[in-house]
Amino acid sequence: MKFFLEIVQARLKSITVLGVLLMLNMVLALYALFWQAPRNEALQVRRNEQQRLLTSGGGDISAVYRQGTTDLATFYAMVPPRKSFARVVGEILEMALNSGLTVSGVTYKPDPVASGGLIDYALSFSVVGKYAGVKSYFADLQRFKEMVVVDQFSLVGGRTTEEVVDLKLNLTVYLQAVAQ
Repeated sequence: MKFFLEIVQARLKSITVLGVLLMLNMVLALYALFWQAPRNEALQVRRNEQQRLLTSGGGDISAVYRQGTTDLATFYAMVPPRKSFARVVGEILEMALNSGLTVSGVTYKPDPVASGGLIDYALSFSVVGKYAGVKSYFADLQRFKEMVVVDQFSLVGGRTTEEVVDLKLNLTVYLQAVAQ
């Protein structure tokens, strides 16, 4: 017994640290067992219920159909008819001119979308101007009301003494193949 007491006295700090860690471990285990586990189970039940409602459509099929029809009508209201292509491209290029940029090399290629009655036009062009104008142009494109997606862009700076940059843009403009 004397030997044991000598070891305890020699290693008092180590034994104290181990005792504190043991107590902390027991407190955390009790926390996980009595508070966290029931809460996790309740959250899991709630998530499963929400998932069931989502996959079943919420119960009322006619309400889901009406909402889908309304959403589709809203979508098609955002997509102009094919005959508006010139107007849409003109507005896109006019936004560049209004931002103080010079437009060059405009090309486009139609590509019918497989379903949905849409046609997309791949539109490529370059603009040259000050960097502030390019930022303004991107902000205008973001606020543009028609269905236009910026697919790719590259920005090339000129000389270090000039603020002039060259922006090459690839956009996709979505139009209705036939009027809805």
